[in-house]
Amino acid sequence: MLCTTCLRLTVALAVTLVAACGGETAVKPEAAPAPVPTAARGEGPAAPDAKKPEAAAPAPEAAAAAKDPLESVSASAKAEFEKGLLLASSEPAKALAAFLQATKESPEFYTASYNGGILLANEGRYPEAKRAYQDALRHKPDFGPAVVGLATLAEAGGDVEGARALLTAHLAKVPEAVPVRAALACFVARRGELDRAREAAIAVLRADERNAVAIMALGMVYRRQQKFELATMALNQALEIDTNLGEAYAELGLVLVAQGEMPKAVAAFERAATTRPGVPAILNNLGALRNEVGAYKGAVEVLERAIKLDPQRPDYYLNLGNALRGDQRLADAEAAYQKALSVGSGVPGALFNLGVLYLDNELPGKDSVTRYKTSIDYLRSYQAKGKLAPGDAEKVDEYIATAQKAVETEEKRLEREKRRAEERAKDDAAKAAKQAAEAGAAPEAVPAPAPTDAGGKP
Repeated sequence: MLCTTCLRLTVALAVTLVAACGGETAVKPEAAPAPVPTAARGEGPAAPDAKKPEAAAPAPEAAAAAKDPLESVSASAKAEFEKGLLLASSEPAKALAAFLQATKESPEFYTASYNGGILLANEGRYPEAKRAYQDALRHKPDFGPAVVGLATLAEAGGDVEGARALLTAHLAKVPEAVPVRAALACFVARRGELDRAREAAIAVLRADERNAVAIMALGMVYRRQQKFELATMALNQALEIDTNLGEAYAELGLVLVAQGEMPKAVAAFERAATTRPGVPAILNNLGALRNEVGAYKGAVEVLERAIKLDPQRPDYYLNLGNALRGDQRLADAEAAYQKALSVGSGVPGALFNLGVLYLDNELPGKDSVTRYKTSIDYLRSYQAKGKLAPGDAEKVDEYIATAQKAVETEEKRLEREKRRAEERAKDDAAKAAKQAAEAGAAPEAVPAPAPTDAGGKP
């Protein structure tokens, strides 16, 4: 019998944390939504030969009005699909191969196409994931989860209005599409449309009171309203229903960050990264938080993974620079900060962190005066980028003053050393001249012996 389970894709919220390491305090956490495709277990349409669904009832939009394309799926394709479901958590690469094989044998197998899209997106293979979702919709136009998948990819690629249009257009055709309305609730929550998000989430819960994504959307609303106790309750409830809902772990982590519970926030993001290993924003946040608690090696590892998945985010390079600096890989940290300035529109925090890096650390091939002057240049460039908060402006002024004093002190020290070296050179030259003069003078004459006779007498 064909298992009816599909992997479920929902949009991940991830706020990018830009945190200075060590003594740096000028860069405050910056919030930037970064949704990317993610995967979880969920439900799909019932198989034609299934007398009783093995999972929860399918979403309304998944039920075919007439003949469902799954009725023509071959037995071998069903076997590959079953294999993919079994391997999805433990061996996603093999699961992907199984789903792709299922669609190769039965192209109309839209749930296999969709599940393959989930795993492709989780690997950062977004164009292939998009084609997989489109394949699913070509054979099942009312299949809501694939619409959510396409909207997620659009939002991740920066096409926010395109994502909104996909969700709302589908709901105009299929108002009872529960997964799509739940995804819309999360989408508008990320846009700050909190009243609309709450209404959409409640509408979903009227139809499905245990919809984890809708409950998570309420948690997202409460967090943005700084109702942290309610947010925690909602997010924990969502996780009780779906323990693989990585986005809820990430939201819970952000609640804990807001409450100053950094070690607990790290643990929450570690759970999020475990369930969503292909979400760069979650990996970046985990790296930033590991920086906060001094776990620099672990931060480097997850930040490098985040950059591999999304190499066009300058804030990821900034966090990587902080991790490398904390790990005392100073040349690598400098390179990461420079990358943070050159990728995309850059991030001003990299100028500040370069200034502090040059101020506080010996760097290969750079003398002290040059290093301090370069620090001042970077810090002044950071000042020029925009209006700073009073506390930040004072801190930058303090660092510049420290660097200027260091330049003066170093130049005076070098001048003293130069004078001493010159005096030593003069003394050495005088001594050498004296020694040379003494070595070149004629020796004193020795008196000649008086003549003697043969007997030796004078």
